[in-house]
Amino acid sequence: MTTVESMMLAVCFGAVMGTFIGNTVFLIKTAIDDHREKKRKRMEKEESADKAE
Repeated sequence: MTTVESMMLAVCFGAVMGTFIGNTVFLIKTAIDDHREKKRKRMEKEESADKAE
């Protein structure tokens, strides 16, 4: 493998791994935000039910 081929392989591998890691972090952040939103809505619903009683 020539130096240019080696460099191209390293760049492509780095780009793919960077995209993979970025997407994984984004999915985890989205899941956490979604869980917090559901929890907040559930707490508001419970509070409004307590005030109605």
